[in-house]
Amino acid sequence: MSRKNYFQMLLTSALWGSSFLLMKYALNELDPFQIAFYRIFIGMTFINILKIEKIKISKKDHGLISLVGFLWMSLPFYLFAESEQTITSSLAGLVNGSTPIFISLFAVLFFKQKISNKKKIYLTTGFAGIYILSFGFKAADVYLSKGLLLALLASISYGFAANFVQPLISTYGALVTLRMALRYASVFSFILFIVNSEFLMPTPGGSLIYMLILGIGGSGIAFLSFYSLIDDVGAIFGSITVYIIPIFSVIFGYIFLQETTTISQISGVSLIISSAYLFTKTVD
Repeated sequence: MSRKNYFQMLLTSALWGSSFLLMKYALNELDPFQIAFYRIFIGMTFINILKIEKIKISKKDHGLISLVGFLWMSLPFYLFAESEQTITSSLAGLVNGSTPIFISLFAVLFFKQKISNKKKIYLTTGFAGIYILSFGFKAADVYLSKGLLLALLASISYGFAANFVQPLISTYGALVTLRMALRYASVFSFILFIVNSEFLMPTPGGSLIYMLILGIGGSGIAFLSFYSLIDDVGAIFGSITVYIIPIFSVIFGYIFLQETTTISQISGVSLIISSAYLFTKTVD
Protein backbone atom coordinates (compact mmCIF):
# COMPACT_ATOMS: atom_id res chain seq x y z
CA MET A 1 0.00 0.00 0.00
CA SER A 2 1.14 3.56 -0.69
CA ARG A 3 1.47 6.42 1.82
CA LYS A 4 -1.78 7.79 0.41
CA ASN A 5 -3.54 4.52 1.27
CA TYR A 6 -2.20 4.55 4.85
CA PHE A 7 -3.38 8.14 5.23
CA GLN A 8 -6.82 7.18 3.91
CA MET A 9 -6.94 4.31 6.40
CA LEU A 10 -6.11 6.51 9.40
CA LEU A 11 -8.38 9.36 8.27
CA THR A 12 -11.34 7.04 7.75
CA SER A 13 -10.78 5.25 11.07
CA ALA A 14 -10.49 8.53 12.98
CA LEU A 15 -13.63 10.01 11.40
CA TRP A 16 -15.71 6.88 11.99
CA GLY A 17 -14.20 6.41 15.45
CA SER A 18 -15.23 9.96 16.41
CA SER A 19 -18.80 9.42 15.14
CA PHE A 20 -19.75 7.54 18.32
CA LEU A 21 -18.67 10.50 20.45
CA LEU A 22 -20.48 12.96 18.17
CA MET A 23 -23.71 10.95 18.28
CA LYS A 24 -23.52 10.95 22.08
CA TYR A 25 -23.28 14.75 22.08
CA ALA A 26 -26.05 15.13 19.49
CA LEU A 27 -28.43 13.03 21.61
CA ASN A 28 -28.63 15.96 24.04
CA GLU A 29 -30.84 17.73 21.48
CA LEU A 30 -31.94 15.25 18.79
CA ASP A 31 -33.44 11.77 18.84
CA PRO A 32 -31.85 8.80 16.96
CA PHE A 33 -34.14 9.11 13.91
CA GLN A 34 -33.27 12.78 13.55
CA ILE A 35 -29.55 12.11 13.95
CA ALA A 36 -29.58 9.39 11.27
CA PHE A 37 -31.49 11.55 8.78
CA TYR A 38 -29.52 14.79 9.22
CA ARG A 39 -26.22 12.92 9.15
CA ILE A 40 -27.08 11.24 5.86
CA PHE A 41 -28.72 14.31 4.30
CA ILE A 42 -25.72 16.52 5.07
CA GLY A 43 -23.35 13.85 3.74
CA MET A 44 -25.43 13.47 0.58
CA THR A 45 -25.48 17.24 0.00
CA PHE A 46 -21.70 17.41 0.40
CA ILE A 47 -21.03 14.52 -1.99
CA ASN A 48 -23.45 15.87 -4.61
CA ILE A 49 -21.45 19.11 -4.78
CA LEU A 50 -18.56 17.14 -6.26
CA LYS A 51 -18.61 16.90 -10.05
CA ILE A 52 -18.57 13.39 -11.48
CA GLU A 53 -19.13 11.83 -14.86
CA LYS A 54 -22.66 10.57 -15.50
CA ILE A 55 -22.75 6.78 -15.61
CA LYS A 56 -25.74 4.62 -16.49
CA ILE A 57 -26.57 2.17 -13.71
CA SER A 58 -28.52 -1.01 -14.40
CA LYS A 59 -31.87 -1.65 -12.67
CA LYS A 60 -30.39 -4.59 -10.80
CA ASP A 61 -27.50 -2.50 -9.48
CA HIS A 62 -29.89 0.31 -8.51
CA GLY A 63 -31.55 -2.29 -6.29
CA LEU A 64 -28.22 -3.36 -4.80
CA ILE A 65 -27.12 0.24 -4.20
CA SER A 66 -30.44 1.00 -2.49
CA LEU A 67 -29.86 -2.05 -0.28
CA VAL A 68 -26.40 -0.73 0.60
CA GLY A 69 -27.94 2.67 1.37
CA PHE A 70 -30.39 1.11 3.80
CA LEU A 71 -28.22 -1.59 5.42
CA TRP A 72 -24.90 0.32 5.53
CA MET A 73 -26.27 3.77 6.31
CA SER A 74 -29.94 4.33 7.26
CA LEU A 75 -30.43 1.33 9.54
CA PRO A 76 -27.07 1.15 11.39
CA PHE A 77 -26.83 4.93 11.83
CA TYR A 78 -30.20 4.84 13.60
CA LEU A 79 -29.37 1.69 15.60
CA PHE A 80 -26.05 3.01 16.88
CA ALA A 81 -27.61 6.35 17.89
CA GLU A 82 -30.43 4.50 19.65
CA SER A 83 -27.96 2.20 21.40
CA GLU A 84 -26.00 5.14 22.80
CA GLN A 85 -28.99 6.24 24.82
CA THR A 86 -28.13 3.39 27.21
CA ILE A 87 -24.47 2.46 26.55
CA THR A 88 -21.27 4.51 26.31
CA SER A 89 -19.88 5.77 23.01
CA SER A 90 -16.74 3.71 23.69
CA LEU A 91 -18.71 0.48 24.02
CA ALA A 92 -20.68 1.24 20.84
CA GLY A 93 -17.37 1.71 19.01
CA LEU A 94 -16.00 -1.53 20.45
CA VAL A 95 -19.08 -3.45 19.30
CA ASN A 96 -18.56 -1.96 15.83
CA GLY A 97 -15.27 -3.87 15.86
CA SER A 98 -17.29 -7.08 15.37
CA THR A 99 -18.25 -6.00 11.83
CA PRO A 100 -15.40 -7.87 10.04
CA ILE A 101 -16.51 -11.17 11.61
CA PHE A 102 -20.05 -10.66 10.31
CA ILE A 103 -18.67 -9.70 6.89
CA SER A 104 -16.81 -13.02 6.79
CA LEU A 105 -19.78 -15.00 8.12
CA PHE A 106 -22.22 -13.65 5.53
CA ALA A 107 -19.66 -14.15 2.76
CA VAL A 108 -19.67 -17.86 3.67
CA LEU A 109 -23.42 -18.24 4.27
CA PHE A 110 -24.88 -16.19 1.42
CA PHE A 111 -22.13 -15.40 -1.07
CA LYS A 112 -20.73 -18.91 -1.59
CA GLN A 113 -17.28 -18.20 -0.23
CA LYS A 114 -15.65 -21.54 0.58
CA ILE A 115 -13.40 -21.62 3.60
CA SER A 116 -10.83 -23.96 5.09
CA ASN A 117 -11.04 -25.58 8.51
CA LYS A 118 -8.52 -23.02 9.77
CA LYS A 119 -10.83 -20.18 8.74
CA LYS A 120 -13.73 -21.94 10.49
CA ILE A 121 -11.66 -21.84 13.68
CA TYR A 122 -11.10 -18.08 13.27
CA LEU A 123 -14.82 -17.51 12.78
CA THR A 124 -15.49 -19.50 15.97
CA THR A 125 -12.93 -17.54 18.00
CA GLY A 126 -14.36 -14.32 16.55
CA PHE A 127 -17.80 -15.17 17.89
CA ALA A 128 -16.23 -16.17 21.19
CA GLY A 129 -14.87 -12.62 21.28
CA ILE A 130 -18.37 -11.23 20.62
CA TYR A 131 -19.65 -13.32 23.56
CA ILE A 132 -16.92 -11.99 25.87
CA LEU A 133 -17.53 -8.42 24.70
CA SER A 134 -21.27 -8.80 25.33
CA PHE A 135 -21.39 -10.86 28.50
CA GLY A 136 -17.93 -10.81 30.06
CA PHE A 137 -16.06 -13.88 31.26
CA LYS A 138 -18.85 -15.23 33.49
CA ALA A 139 -21.13 -17.92 32.09
CA ALA A 140 -23.87 -17.32 34.64
CA ASP A 141 -26.45 -14.52 34.61
CA VAL A 142 -26.08 -13.88 30.90
CA TYR A 143 -28.00 -10.71 30.00
CA LEU A 144 -27.76 -8.73 26.79
CA SER A 145 -28.81 -5.13 27.35
CA LYS A 146 -31.00 -3.33 24.81
CA GLY A 147 -28.22 -0.89 23.91
CA LEU A 148 -25.69 -3.66 23.32
CA LEU A 149 -28.20 -5.65 21.27
CA LEU A 150 -28.94 -2.63 19.04
CA ALA A 151 -25.21 -2.01 18.50
CA LEU A 152 -24.72 -5.67 17.55
CA LEU A 153 -27.64 -5.47 15.10
CA ALA A 154 -26.01 -2.41 13.53
CA SER A 155 -22.74 -4.32 13.10
CA ILE A 156 -24.64 -7.27 11.58
CA SER A 157 -26.26 -4.85 9.13
CA TYR A 158 -22.84 -3.44 8.19
CA GLY A 159 -21.49 -6.97 7.76
CA PHE A 160 -24.20 -8.04 5.33
CA ALA A 161 -24.11 -4.85 3.24
CA ALA A 162 -20.32 -4.86 2.94
CA ASN A 163 -20.44 -7.93 0.71
CA PHE A 164 -22.27 -5.92 -1.98
CA VAL A 165 -19.96 -2.91 -1.95
CA GLN A 166 -16.76 -3.97 -3.70
CA PRO A 167 -18.43 -5.29 -6.90
CA LEU A 168 -20.39 -2.03 -7.18
CA ILE A 169 -17.26 0.08 -6.68
CA SER A 170 -15.38 -1.99 -9.26
CA THR A 171 -18.16 -1.34 -11.77
CA TYR A 172 -19.09 2.29 -11.11
CA GLY A 173 -16.27 3.76 -9.04
CA ALA A 174 -16.23 4.94 -5.42
CA LEU A 175 -17.81 8.37 -5.91
CA VAL A 176 -20.75 7.23 -8.05
CA THR A 177 -21.52 4.33 -5.71
CA LEU A 178 -21.36 6.55 -2.64
CA ARG A 179 -23.47 9.32 -4.18
CA MET A 180 -26.25 6.93 -5.18
CA ALA A 181 -26.14 5.03 -1.87
CA LEU A 182 -26.48 8.30 0.06
CA ARG A 183 -29.42 9.37 -2.11
CA TYR A 184 -31.28 6.15 -1.36
CA ALA A 185 -30.27 6.29 2.30
CA SER A 186 -31.64 9.85 2.54
CA VAL A 187 -35.04 8.67 1.30
CA PHE A 188 -35.14 5.72 3.70
CA SER A 189 -34.01 7.83 6.68
CA PHE A 190 -36.48 10.60 5.84
CA ILE A 191 -39.35 8.09 5.84
CA LEU A 192 -38.24 6.72 9.22
CA PHE A 193 -37.84 10.30 10.47
CA ILE A 194 -41.31 11.58 9.51
CA VAL A 195 -43.06 8.40 10.67
CA ASN A 196 -41.34 8.03 14.04
CA SER A 197 -40.20 11.52 15.06
CA GLU A 198 -41.11 15.20 15.15
CA PHE A 199 -39.57 17.89 12.97
CA LEU A 200 -36.67 19.44 14.85
CA MET A 201 -33.67 21.17 13.30
CA PRO A 202 -30.17 21.06 14.81
CA THR A 203 -29.45 24.43 16.42
CA PRO A 204 -26.19 26.44 16.26
CA GLY A 205 -25.89 26.39 20.03
CA GLY A 206 -26.81 22.71 20.25
CA SER A 207 -26.16 19.83 17.90
CA LEU A 208 -25.49 21.60 14.58
CA ILE A 209 -21.71 21.42 14.76
CA TYR A 210 -21.83 17.72 15.68
CA MET A 211 -24.20 16.95 12.81
CA LEU A 212 -22.04 18.88 10.32
CA ILE A 213 -18.97 16.88 11.35
CA LEU A 214 -20.96 13.63 11.29
CA GLY A 215 -22.46 14.43 7.89
CA ILE A 216 -19.49 15.91 6.05
CA GLY A 217 -16.84 13.88 7.85
CA GLY A 218 -18.45 10.58 8.85
CA SER A 219 -20.99 10.17 6.04
CA GLY A 220 -19.15 12.05 3.29
CA ILE A 221 -15.36 12.15 3.48
CA ALA A 222 -14.96 8.91 5.46
CA PHE A 223 -17.14 6.82 3.13
CA LEU A 224 -15.50 8.32 0.05
CA SER A 225 -12.06 7.66 1.49
CA PHE A 226 -13.02 4.08 2.42
CA TYR A 227 -14.60 3.29 -0.96
CA SER A 228 -11.56 4.75 -2.72
CA LEU A 229 -9.27 2.67 -0.50
CA ILE A 230 -11.19 -0.51 -1.37
CA ASP A 231 -10.94 0.40 -5.04
CA ASP A 232 -7.15 0.81 -4.69
CA VAL A 233 -6.16 -2.11 -2.45
CA GLY A 234 -9.20 -4.41 -2.29
CA ALA A 235 -11.62 -5.32 0.49
CA ILE A 236 -9.17 -7.44 2.51
CA PHE A 237 -6.62 -4.69 3.10
CA GLY A 238 -9.34 -2.05 3.21
CA SER A 239 -11.03 -3.91 6.06
CA ILE A 240 -8.04 -3.13 8.29
CA THR A 241 -9.65 0.31 8.58
CA VAL A 242 -12.54 -1.24 10.51
CA TYR A 243 -10.11 -2.86 12.96
CA ILE A 244 -8.72 0.54 13.98
CA ILE A 245 -12.10 2.27 14.57
CA PRO A 246 -12.60 0.86 18.12
CA ILE A 247 -9.22 2.25 19.18
CA PHE A 248 -10.24 5.78 18.18
CA SER A 249 -13.70 5.43 19.75
CA VAL A 250 -12.19 4.41 23.10
CA ILE A 251 -9.61 7.23 22.98
CA PHE A 252 -12.21 9.89 22.12
CA GLY A 253 -14.65 8.55 24.74
CA TYR A 254 -11.97 8.63 27.42
CA ILE A 255 -10.64 12.10 26.55
CA PHE A 256 -13.94 13.95 26.08
CA LEU A 257 -16.45 11.98 28.19
CA GLN A 258 -14.16 10.28 30.74
CA GLU A 259 -15.64 6.92 29.73
CA THR A 260 -13.97 3.75 30.92
CA THR A 261 -13.87 0.27 29.41
CA THR A 262 -13.60 -3.09 31.16
CA ILE A 263 -10.96 -5.77 30.75
CA SER A 264 -13.57 -8.14 29.29
CA GLN A 265 -14.64 -5.55 26.69
CA ILE A 266 -11.05 -4.90 25.58
CA SER A 267 -10.32 -8.66 25.59
CA GLY A 268 -13.44 -9.43 23.58
CA VAL A 269 -12.82 -6.86 20.86
CA SER A 270 -9.12 -7.84 20.69
CA LEU A 271 -10.12 -11.46 20.08
CA ILE A 272 -12.66 -10.35 17.45
CA ILE A 273 -10.19 -8.14 15.59
CA SER A 274 -7.34 -10.68 15.66
CA SER A 275 -9.68 -13.45 14.49
CA ALA A 276 -11.03 -11.33 11.63
CA TYR A 277 -7.51 -10.30 10.63
CA LEU A 278 -6.24 -13.90 10.59
CA PHE A 279 -9.35 -14.96 8.66
CA THR A 280 -8.68 -12.43 5.89
CA LYS A 281 -4.93 -13.22 5.79
CA THR A 282 -5.30 -17.01 5.65
CA VAL A 283 -5.06 -18.54 2.18
CA ASP A 284 -7.46 -21.44 1.53
